[in-house]
Amino acid sequence: MTNKELISQIGAAAVKHYPTYKILPSMTIAQAILESNWGKSGLAKDCHNYFGMKWTRNCGTQYKEYSTTEHKKDGTPYVIKAKFRKYSSVSDGIKGYYVFLNYSRYKNLKGVTDYRESCFLIKEDGWATDVSYTSKLITLIKDNDLWMYDLQAIYTKPPTGTINPDSSFLSIVWLQYNLNTCLASVKGYIPLVADGDYGSKTRAAVLLYWKQLDWKPSTGWGVGVNTKTALVASRKK
Repeated sequence: MTNKELISQIGAAAVKHYPTYKILPSMTIAQAILESNWGKSGLAKDCHNYFGMKWTRNCGTQYKEYSTTEHKKDGTPYVIKAKFRKYSSVSDGIKGYYVFLNYSRYKNLKGVTDYRESCFLIKEDGWATDVSYTSKLITLIKDNDLWMYDLQAIYTKPPTGTINPDSSFLSIVWLQYNLNTCLASVKGYIPLVADGDYGSKTRAAVLLYWKQLDWKPSTGWGVGVNTKTALVASRKK
């Protein structure tokens, strides 16, 4: 399986399961990449366990034992032998991940729409001992544009309300992504970084988009229903 195929397979499943479990797809994909070394680990290949989930007596699966690296609080690594969950298929392994996240200690992940927060919380909840776990997940999300799967899962319709600098992280990412798509053919346009920060560059892109539509520029920074509707329509052309 290529890296692109892994992202596509895990991403499609994560979007499918989002309405039920409310876990951000971007974090799910990043965890699968990190925990399975892009699907190349023995645990992923032999057990369809892409997330490094350990076995417990009542978890309902078979297991296989592997050596694994843990980290002390100061970051010092050490190796232990541990039993890991073994699944019969990739789809069962992905579903097992969401079942695993039903443990009460992970309940704070449900409904979070900012991948930075999700990646912080899952480390704090005890998923991993690696002190760099959160930053590694965030880097994978940024480097591979995994946030696009969050948009697919959450914004089947445009975000509600006016988008401005104080809006939610993901709604601003939605705006930045759509501006990039709709202005891609404009000569000299420099694509925005989809970073959820509605600053001067995003404001300039909004003004440029309004200019392309021959709209009179607004003095405010708010992006309302008319602009959101136009962005969706332009994107579909």
